[in-house]
Amino acid sequence: KELIVAMKVRYPLWKAVLDRMKALPAILFVVFLCLMLVIVFINVYRYRQVVQAQRAILLALAALTEFRDVFTGKHLERARNYAMVLAKQLRKNPKYKKIITDEFVDDLYNAAPLHDIGKVATPDSILLKKGKLDDEEYEKMKGHVLIGKHLLQDVIDTFNIKESFVIMARDICAYHHERWDGTGYTEGLATEEIPLAARIFSLCDAYDAITSERVFKGQISHKEALRRIRLARSVQFDPDVVDAFEECRGKFWEISETWK
Repeated sequence: KELIVAMKVRYPLWKAVLDRMKALPAILFVVFLCLMLVIVFINVYRYRQVVQAQRAILLALAALTEFRDVFTGKHLERARNYAMVLAKQLRKNPKYKKIITDEFVDDLYNAAPLHDIGKVATPDSILLKKGKLDDEEYEKMKGHVLIGKHLLQDVIDTFNIKESFVIMARDICAYHHERWDGTGYTEGLATEEIPLAARIFSLCDAYDAITSERVFKGQISHKEALRRIRLARSVQFDPDVVDAFEECRGKFWEISETWK
């Protein structure tokens, strides 16, 4: 210590050097933090690119049905917008305030177009049939639920996908034909056994099926859709979801008009 003090007194240049050396650890620490932030930023950027690529691939897969059924493309857009509106309205119910987060709504919006992805394996003779399906054809049509579920599960398992919107897409695909009273397909789940995202989307899908033109039916009015959905409260649909729908039914009509 005495030597250092003497050097500082006799050699002012050494004093400046030694003083700067005291600050070196702090400088190195700041540099280290900056490097860590750069690494984190690069990793986050790459992660987002991977997620965006996954979404693009899955949405492209869902759009395959659009090339076979001219009504499907707009159905996908309407349905995802219905789902987002309905989820935001349901969030106003205190029961769902902590469940339906912004992430939940975003996942629902991105997952919704995949709900009928299993229809890529449905024969054209059934998918595009003009008229009512017979019992055998109806059973084959119902198979799109399991095909879609297994397809998405295989993607999840094969690529070790952790993104929540893909998990939600699998659940919607698997359970959006279940009914609140347990008489739906394919597992006969009832009430809150059915995942919330599927309960929300089930109503959206039904509303669109009623109000839009399909190859086998004409368009039915918004008013008639309201009547049918009200009758199906606590039978086909979650009563909380129907109540939320009542509050935002005007927005459903606006979406249906926008995406005709």
